[in-house]
Amino acid sequence: MKMKHYLYVACMFIAALAFTACSDDDDNSVKLANVTLHFNAPSELQSYNPTIGIQELTLKNINTGETTSVVKPGTRATTSNASITVSVPEGLYTISMEGSLSYKLNDEMVYTKMRAYQESVTFTEATGTSPLDVTGYVYNSSEEGGNFVIAEIFFTGTVTPEEKQYTGDKYFRIYNNSGDTLCADGLTIAESAFMTTSKYDYTPDIMNEAFSTKAIYRIPLGGKIMVPPGESLLLCDIGMDHTVANSNSFDLTKADFEWYDVSSNPSFEDTDTEVPNLEKIYCYTATIWGPHNRGFTSFALARLGDDENNQLSKEDYLKDYAYTYEYNMIIGGNVYPMSGDAYKIPNKWILDAVNLSVESEYVWNVTSPALDRGWTYCGKVNQDKTRYGKSVRRKVLSGKTLQDTNDSSVDFLPEQPADPYYKFHE
Repeated sequence: MKMKHYLYVACMFIAALAFTACSDDDDNSVKLANVTLHFNAPSELQSYNPTIGIQELTLKNINTGETTSVVKPGTRATTSNASITVSVPEGLYTISMEGSLSYKLNDEMVYTKMRAYQESVTFTEATGTSPLDVTGYVYNSSEEGGNFVIAEIFFTGTVTPEEKQYTGDKYFRIYNNSGDTLCADGLTIAESAFMTTSKYDYTPDIMNEAFSTKAIYRIPLGGKIMVPPGESLLLCDIGMDHTVANSNSFDLTKADFEWYDVSSNPSFEDTDTEVPNLEKIYCYTATIWGPHNRGFTSFALARLGDDENNQLSKEDYLKDYAYTYEYNMIIGGNVYPMSGDAYKIPNKWILDAVNLSVESEYVWNVTSPALDRGWTYCGKVNQDKTRYGKSVRRKVLSGKTLQDTNDSSVDFLPEQPADPYYKFHE
């Protein structure tokens, strides 16, 4: 009997040790990071003693997808360089702030909207030892009057009934998102020099000042192309009836413009149709250009000057806005210094920008967040065969107004059936 008692006690003791050990090893308690965020007004407005009104502050955990909204609309008004401390689980975060900005200019108060955005920020228990500076930027939404925007990008191309890739039918839709008839002379489509699927520390870093580009095509100056509110222009690769060769394609003979390239390789000749040509400002390829068909690059809609009446000639632009950058490519632990040449378009000249990528390959945006803080897509994985024949198309806000919050993740509908004559409204 005594022996059984000792065995019982011993078993209980061992069980207690095991329970304690498991409890110690399986401690899943969440560690919290106390984060101090230091919001700054845009540098050009600091001297005006602006006041920031924080309407909503959101921290999204990139690892878990959980979103923490720490400030609700209308609950906090602060001065410039405002600080706020929040507590969130440790992890990798994206910071988004929606707010307002007011300042006095020439004895009159100016009121505008302000945003702040920063991605890939790691928060740990030690983070709170020093504030994180996040600089905001001003913006206007489509509800307050707009301009031209990119309404649709068809970059994937089509396939034939035999499932062979078909080229020449890609296009852009440029839409008048204002309430006035606007002149389209000089509107420029530019493709980014960098990819959203690979990131390097490019120097000099000019992203907050300009858009780096490697392909630039412009609606010719002086034509007085007038676009009524709610109407669009169709810019395509080759303005022909592609359904003759590929029943899965489109008739683009009604396009407003096409981009045409004089090729240096007779094996890769372009086709020049009766559709008017865009002015080719610059392109990196010596043959034929087309948008990246998996969506690894981004696009900007701009004018090469302050407005349609003050634009640079091709020669002056290429002379004054060249951009040479350097970076280190690391392969197998070896560092290879690299350099490249591109051109830059000042952000103040850009009317709209759209970042494209692929979910499985996305690394970063290649525009300032003031231009676009999101991205959109066709195809969720690299070389997704379901992407063909699909485009990204901007949402309708109401009536003839398309949604434009400078966030392509929410402004665009991804993977839409491409339609160069799609009607955004009746």
